[in-house]
Amino acid sequence: MSRVDGAAVEERLHDVPRRHPARAIAIGVIGFLLLGLLAWRMVPHPVGPARTSAKYLGKAVTTARAAQSDVATAGLVSDAASRNHTFGPYTALVVSDAEAAVSGLQGTFDSIQPPDAASDEVRTELDGLLSDATDHLSEVRIAARRGTIDELARIARPLSADARRLERFVERNS
Repeated sequence: MSRVDGAAVEERLHDVPRRHPARAIAIGVIGFLLLGLLAWRMVPHPVGPARTSAKYLGKAVTTARAAQSDVATAGLVSDAASRNHTFGPYTALVVSDAEAAVSGLQGTFDSIQPPDAASDEVRTELDGLLSDATDHLSEVRIAARRGTIDELARIARPLSADARRLERFVERNS
């Protein structure tokens, strides 16, 4: 039978390292700040002014290209869904993501301060194109989530016109 050495136990109890509350607090504060920074980066912020009309037009073209891609993708998936080539939940997800992307693009572009009157016209034109596309994407998303997949190609038909108008905008302004 083994015996417990009381002196050894007593000695080991005194050797336990003491915790430093200041260190724990500092680590907690740093972690909190890092999480806050991460959250701040995920929230869209106003972009600010474009210094020249050329820079503004470049941002408009970039926005229109991105939106055109999302709109065309939603149109293709909607057409495929009407032919029973995709699943309803997948279709609804793709269209929902496209709608969120175009809406986000519009919000970001609208936050850019146009530098002159010509840029105001570009802003008005592109804003109208993006609004129309977002409205049509909303209609397709609603139909997809309601399960009216058979009619989705018909409901999504305006998306092809939206994609063409965005493409023409890009071609005219590039």
